Amino acid sequence: MKVVTTFHPASSVVDSLKFRLKDEQPSEFLVVAKQNKLDIYALLPEGLRHQQDLDIWGRVRVIRAVPVLSRSSISLLVLTDHPEPELIFLSFTVNGAGLTGITVTKYLSLSERSARPAEFCHTLLVDPSGSVAVVSAYTGKLKVVVLDHNGGYDRDFDASITELNLLDITFVSTSRDMYTLAMMHIDYQQRLQLLTRDLSVDDLQLSPLPSPLLPSLPVPGKLFSTAMDDDGTPTIIHIPSYKGDDDDFEGGILIIGGRKIMLYDFVDVETRVKRESKKKRADKKKTTGDTEANAKEKGAEWKKRKARAAVEWPWAEVTAWCHVDDKERKYFIGDRYGRLALLSINLSGGTTLTLMALGETSASTTLTYLANQVFYNGSHFGSSQLLQITTTPSSALDAPTLPVPSTIPTISPNALNSHVLGRNDDVSGYIVVGMGSYVAELESFNNLAPILDAVLIDTDGSGQNEIVTCSGGRSTGSIKVIRSGADFSEKATVQGLRNVTHIWPLKEMYCAPDYAHVVVSTLQETHVFRFDNASSISSIDGDKNTGFITDLPTIAVSNILRRTRNAEKKSDYADSRFVIQVVSKGLLLLEYDPGVRQYSRVSELWTLEKFADLGKEGLWKGREIVAASINASQVVLALNWGRVVLLTLDVDDKRFIKLRERNFVHNNRDAEISAVSCLPQDPAKPFALNIVVGFWTSKHVEILSPIPADGTMPTITTTPVLSSAPRSLLLYNFTSDDSKLSNVHLLIGLTDGSIASFMYRNDQLLDQKLVSIGSLPVTMRSCRIGTRQTVLACGSRTAILFWEKERLMYSPLILKDVTAAAELSTNAYPSSIVLANSDGLVVGNVNNFDKLHIRSIPLGLNNPLRVTHIPALRVFAVACRCITPARISDLEDIRGSIQVFDDISFNKLGHFNLEQGEEPTSLLSFTTNSGSYLCVAAVTLEDEDTEASKGRIFVLEMTSNALQVNMSVVTSYDVKGCPYALTSVNSMIAAAVNSMVVVFKMDTGSGNMIMAKIATWNHNYLVTSLASRGNIILLGDAISSISMLRLEDNRLHLIARDYGALWPTCVELISNSTLIGANSEYNLYTFSLQNSGTRQLLERDGNYFLGDLVNKFLPGTLSSQEVSLDAPMQPQQLFFTSAGLIGVIIDLADDLALDLTGLQRNLSNYIQNQEGPNHTKYRTPKNVRGRSDADASSFGFLDGDFLERFLQFVGNPRALKRIMDGQSEPEKLTISADKIQKVLESMQSMH
Repeated sequence: MKVVTTFHPASSVVDSLKFRLKDEQPSEFLVVAKQNKLDIYALLPEGLRHQQDLDIWGRVRVIRAVPVLSRSSISLLVLTDHPEPELIFLSFTVNGAGLTGITVTKYLSLSERSARPAEFCHTLLVDPSGSVAVVSAYTGKLKVVVLDHNGGYDRDFDASITELNLLDITFVSTSRDMYTLAMMHIDYQQRLQLLTRDLSVDDLQLSPLPSPLLPSLPVPGKLFSTAMDDDGTPTIIHIPSYKGDDDDFEGGILIIGGRKIMLYDFVDVETRVKRESKKKRADKKKTTGDTEANAKEKGAEWKKRKARAAVEWPWAEVTAWCHVDDKERKYFIGDRYGRLALLSINLSGGTTLTLMALGETSASTTLTYLANQVFYNGSHFGSSQLLQITTTPSSALDAPTLPVPSTIPTISPNALNSHVLGRNDDVSGYIVVGMGSYVAELESFNNLAPILDAVLIDTDGSGQNEIVTCSGGRSTGSIKVIRSGADFSEKATVQGLRNVTHIWPLKEMYCAPDYAHVVVSTLQETHVFRFDNASSISSIDGDKNTGFITDLPTIAVSNILRRTRNAEKKSDYADSRFVIQVVSKGLLLLEYDPGVRQYSRVSELWTLEKFADLGKEGLWKGREIVAASINASQVVLALNWGRVVLLTLDVDDKRFIKLRERNFVHNNRDAEISAVSCLPQDPAKPFALNIVVGFWTSKHVEILSPIPADGTMPTITTTPVLSSAPRSLLLYNFTSDDSKLSNVHLLIGLTDGSIASFMYRNDQLLDQKLVSIGSLPVTMRSCRIGTRQTVLACGSRTAILFWEKERLMYSPLILKDVTAAAELSTNAYPSSIVLANSDGLVVGNVNNFDKLHIRSIPLGLNNPLRVTHIPALRVFAVACRCITPARISDLEDIRGSIQVFDDISFNKLGHFNLEQGEEPTSLLSFTTNSGSYLCVAAVTLEDEDTEASKGRIFVLEMTSNALQVNMSVVTSYDVKGCPYALTSVNSMIAAAVNSMVVVFKMDTGSGNMIMAKIATWNHNYLVTSLASRGNIILLGDAISSISMLRLEDNRLHLIARDYGALWPTCVELISNSTLIGANSEYNLYTFSLQNSGTRQLLERDGNYFLGDLVNKFLPGTLSSQEVSLDAPMQPQQLFFTSAGLIGVIIDLADDLALDLTGLQRNLSNYIQNQEGPNHTKYRTPKNVRGRSDADASSFGFLDGDFLERFLQFVGNPRALKRIMDGQSEPEKLTISADKIQKVLESMQSMH
């Protein structure tokens, strides 16, 4: 059983809108619709503030607000995409305190199995009065939804239309009982036509004949793109008339999306009356059979009507637009390459369309004007942006604002006024292009979409993986580097210190609020530093005979309280300036003198012989201190040969008093101690009630009690044998509240680079977990960062352990070579930490403990398609496609290239251009004894081709020096088709070429590398994806299903195949007998190889609707992998989608899978009973017609994000009981709620 969880949510923006509420603060909001989520922001003077979000179970297509002005609420409508479209009614409210809430009021299903989905126009519109909404989802019909006075659902009906190939639709006028819709469509003769129809709510239909407001009007089809995809369809905009317009203008339709922007006005009232009379006469002739008159009338119908005004559109297909100001008739318009222009319509004293170039942005999918020349640009292919239009150019001052073809006349901004004042009646449009960009970016929102390829790699050897993706497109192609970890901002450095092993901060007095000094121990000596101010850090090592011992490494050092006896002979603790230093030879007591700002010795070095009982001095000879720990009133020493000593300080007599002593023997030998700790679990107490001891050879840890009065320190509990020896220990309470001792954990830093953790409760160690932070021994220090109790762990890499969401969490700190760390808070550096690396000390702040760090390497028009890592050269090779932007219907120049980047700095090191007309399709790197090579698959696309018929596979030899990587072709093989995919099998190369799989061997026998074809498999339709493991090849046939092959004796043999209609887009082998894949209908599936007599079969054992298109599977995980012995689950795969989602597939043990399946069923039923959506229905596998009767629900997969909602009900006993009990006795869960909580918390740590 697999669990599907989200590591990074979908970041592609599909729509956005602004709405306002009456008399509320804040009153204006921005809604950003992503694929499966709505984000709501308040518009404030200082910028956008995120208010809340809402998950949508469906693929969001459009969002609209119902324009019913209310004091505190508004109705929002969300339209989801096929295969099961739905209209979701939302109510957004703001209370008097400014708190917002959003609830679902109704789900209206639009799904129809027999209907054909709308090919071009899948949209939602709401009339300006807020009374009617119209949905176009299927061909030949519209769903009309009547809204109540609050903007909620009242009733709905279907209205048939004869315009089958509808391109766009909009409301143009409304009345109480009649609404008019403008439609643009392609008729049966492939002609573009614009018309209006009246919608009657009472009659439940659209008028069968066009409305006289705008009868059928032919639109020049040559002005529009022949592609007619999502970017190529024209858009119609209603332009109302206002007071002050020319008398002959009564409103019109603006058409954008073609080579020209055209304004057609509505028929005036007088003409409408004449046409109505003429229509009646024509109808009379039709009834009398006057065929000549009928033909004449039909010809007149298609007589071209001239646009009222037009202006050239000199750029690519329009993808987004928005109103700037309705009354001023200004519109932002963006094309598919992010080129933004402002269209201004003047209807006074003649009609003029003025198009002003503004600058370049991310390729727009949605534009929303906010206020004060600020607008939101949502993008699918690049980062979404908050932008502002400036009155003067703000960047790129030496270049034209936007490129315009030389054949199109333009004017400068300075010449605009003179042209308008001296208006030429023959000119109805101007294009204004100046110098520099008028667009300034205020804020950017990271977007990974679309992710076409990815690799998971540890480039710097730190043990912390990072993801490198091919992201973006059009004008904003980019490589994204994704790492998980905490933010560290550097504030100060101390250079020149090497081999640092420990750091301790010191205060002038124990109870002082800030630290003033830092003691640093290296392998050979000790250094002391004083923090004077923000720009000064002084060394105060002083006289080694009167101050700190500096010629030896320090084992421990700390401030300490002054312990006294009160009248009742009980211990009291007072603030003091005393400091204890522990070295291998003994202990030293020092006192800080604020007058000279130095530490001076109170007494001589207290050696170990002074602790010997009378007559037993020999038992202390030859011993030295190997580990130590100090708290406010206690000192614990670990001596060689297995002795632990507990001390306290008698300040008055200036001497150390031995309180307890214990010798450890394991297997009749002295047990060598590796680490000790005496950190108090109760922060209000100056002493510890537990002492923790770790051992080298036995690889275990014991917790001792110093309480018994007999002088012994008995063992309370013991850990099991660990994977390696403990190197550092902490028994740590992660909450500062002394009443919460339930969050005490035993943390053990191991020599193999792992951290073992146990929950310590009721003198027992529970819930053992293990997390790796590299391969070097781990040292740990408790650290208070701000108000949060944390632990800093240093090994091969650094991690921060902290308590959040009622569980222990790990977050890597993205720093290398950190050998020691400690907290530090001074006047100059509050709430900071100090770290030691190979160069010295670094002081800085830690924020955002569990942040996802996304680094972007912009490539512009070079859109990355494939990426691979070449470890021997420490570089990434990226296959790119560059499309030079062209005007609509003009030929675009397409070029392919291979670019090479350094895997740390991402500096560009090499570039290789493919042949003219070639596009790269796949990359595969391999290494031989002679060097590193890159195998490249490329296809040549010709305009007349319906299927690729020419391609080649070639090998590049990669040679590098310090500054660049050179690439040269060493061998090439021409293929008759498109080589869609490459994979490595038994040190050979397998390629998917159209319908077949070809295996090549790299032959170097002659001294030159030659690609020799050794095997082929040609029993498929269109093989587009390959995966391999050992000698097994898995292939995905894009218009059929999957097959599993074995390469033996230079031949390909069929192991098994699936004969269903699967339409796979991506496949991956989990093992030799199991596989995972995704198809074009947004489903995930798994198969396993089963024996059936003498043959093997592929049995589908998992099917699940994901709701997104998966482009890549990768084995492994990005986050630190925590292994819990009580939660048998393992992160197995990462997957990447076109909407920018990164998901994790977690493998579950069978017994746990059964329990979580029952939990998902009960949780789904509970939410559905609370008038929520049907989770089972949503995750049921779907095809183009919706859900199949063969699949009643998903199987083989569980929804991890949905299961984690269970944690929301942990504090609600009533809801918790209903979920645990189910709806009947058989549905009652046998697993406890505490166990479920623990499992789900472990699951959360894996994504």
